[in-house]
Amino acid sequence: MNKRHDFAKLEREFVTSQVSLRELCRRHGITAHSLVTVQAKKGKWTEKREAYRAKADESFMTHHAEKLADRQAEIHDKALDAIDEALDKFREDMRASEKKLVNGEWVEVPVMRLKPNDVAVLIDRLMVLFEKPSTISQHQGLSVTSELSVDSLRDFIEATRGRAGPSSMEESPLPRRRRLDD
Repeated sequence: MNKRHDFAKLEREFVTSQVSLRELCRRHGITAHSLVTVQAKKGKWTEKREAYRAKADESFMTHHAEKLADRQAEIHDKALDAIDEALDKFREDMRASEKKLVNGEWVEVPVMRLKPNDVAVLIDRLMVLFEKPSTISQHQGLSVTSELSVDSLRDFIEATRGRAGPSSMEESPLPRRRRLDD
């Protein structure tokens, strides 16, 4: 250690801050900037600063990811609670009834405050939180493979479009498209 300067303290400050070497010298009243530069190169202060920042960034990302995971779990719990409450309410409503006057006579009729469709819509909307599709779609397609020649396939396509000339066999039941020259 140099008697005039505490290089360990300077290194710590340089590694853990954004300060340049010149600014560091200014802050500590060091006029021999080259002396600090030599110590920084020997001690690999720049590499240590980069490693420190990488570690700090990783620590921040880990903390942030944990926070997001906790928040996501909390949201899932609340969504499940909402679905559970809706199902309980729906069960209660299925048993509930009230008296109404129908054709001059008091009759007991079921009360449906929460309808099955309401519960289905709630569950459908909340399924997005669980990364499940809210709707399921189905796509159908047709692919044809053949060992016919390209000309044969072209003739077939033209025949189905009604563009082929009259065949020696009976006329096709498929509608024909009128040509401009007809």
